[in-house]
Amino acid sequence: MIGSRTLGFTLIELMISLSIAALLAVLAMPTYSLWIADNQIRNAAESIASGLRYAQGEAIKQNATVEFILDPTTGTGGWTAQVIDRTTCAVLSPLQVGTFREGADKTALTALPAGATTVQFTALGGVALAPCDLSPTLNRVQITSATGVAGTRDLEVLVGNNRTGIKICDPKWPANDPKGCPP
Repeated sequence: MIGSRTLGFTLIELMISLSIAALLAVLAMPTYSLWIADNQIRNAAESIASGLRYAQGEAIKQNATVEFILDPTTGTGGWTAQVIDRTTCAVLSPLQVGTFREGADKTALTALPAGATTVQFTALGGVALAPCDLSPTLNRVQITSATGVAGTRDLEVLVGNNRTGIKICDPKWPANDPKGCPP
């Protein structure tokens, strides 16, 4: 049979396609790593902010003091919201627990002021002056990537007074910008 052609790929065509695919994968890997790290940071910030908003809302709803406790341990940390008795500091009922195991496990959390992990919301939704154990009140959480990927977009979660409320902000923006973090 003269002029018949077999269908399929030759070995050379297959090797060229695999080389192009490998080259594209190598070129895309740094961007993909940065995208994953940024998503981890965003997920951690959203989890903390939603936990704080939940605790504040439950304090108002239950007309009680609700405590938000942050566990900043990389990989296994999370947060807890619980109703407490402000006079005895006893936990009356646990409300909700959030973890960073999936989607935010490769983030590093820095609570400010140093050593602060707790904030208590009063029945009116305001921040109590000091937790029961008299430790500093948590007012800011800085979230960075624990993977060491360069160029990530670090975020902060602010626990403020009635003026600022609970806010996710980007420290790379100017402080007077709505996306920026106040000093």
